Amino acid sequence: MQALDLHPEQLAAAVGARPFLLLALLVLGAVGSVLGLVAIARLADRHARALWARAVRAFRAVAEHPVTRRISARFPALARVLRGVSADEYLVLHLGLGMALSLAALLFIALANAVHQGNTIVTVDVALSRALYASSSEAGVAALRAFTHLGSGWALTVLGIVVGAALLWRRHRVLAIGWAIALAGGGLLNAALKALFSRPRPTFDDPLAVALGWSFPSGHSMGTFVAFGMLSYLGVLFVRTLRGRLALIALALSWTVAMGFSRMYLGVHYLSDVLAGFAAGTVWLAVCISGIEVARRRPSRVDGRPLLD
Repeated sequence: MQALDLHPEQLAAAVGARPFLLLALLVLGAVGSVLGLVAIARLADRHARALWARAVRAFRAVAEHPVTRRISARFPALARVLRGVSADEYLVLHLGLGMALSLAALLFIALANAVHQGNTIVTVDVALSRALYASSSEAGVAALRAFTHLGSGWALTVLGIVVGAALLWRRHRVLAIGWAIALAGGGLLNAALKALFSRPRPTFDDPLAVALGWSFPSGHSMGTFVAFGMLSYLGVLFVRTLRGRLALIALALSWTVAMGFSRMYLGVHYLSDVLAGFAAGTVWLAVCISGIEVARRRPSRVDGRPLLD
């Protein structure tokens, strides 16, 4: 009951005093959210087939409408792509991705506005940052310094080259191009957002780690979210069992959350920087996966000429 009476900054300080408990709660919360969404989806699949059938019929009705036919006649390339996407796939994939994109964009805008206005999140940021710094240990700093390098630009570049080469070797050229665009575009987007908001990093008299550039949003958090989100997407495509897919997603999500935590623990980012990195990463990831899925379902030949894949 006493925790409920604390102000937000006091609660942040209390949580920051137990850093690895905070990490465990963050990981469990993220993984639990994913498992909850999967459970809801499976429940909906069992009990909402009638509603789903109506949605599919509505999609087909729109596709067969005279206005849609006129648009298809004017833009035949677009029509060929849409014919390659079934109603089920379109509704599940693109509406789901659109919802994720919208919610993440709203979260990012809310965080950016709160930081700009100096709202409660700023005092929570400072209180949590100071508490994590005060509770840091030599072993924790050494471990997270090593771990956080795995989310740096050079590490993600190496990962990008290895995965891209593997996809090309397996002749998945569309996936390889999408993978490269996702990683490179995410880096450019993060640099642009940092320059736009120009938020200074946390400062300490004796810093645990030193990082260059602006703070908002976190580049390590956003880059890791995009990279491991894409790896999860590739895993869903290639792993056949639901259990294997869930294990892969849980592992990727845990790694990403731990990367964001490492940036806060080392005192180079605030909580809102990390959350904004995750939100911006979600937006970009949704755009990339949606684009890849459209490209994967296009016809293999146009006017007798083969396409990339």
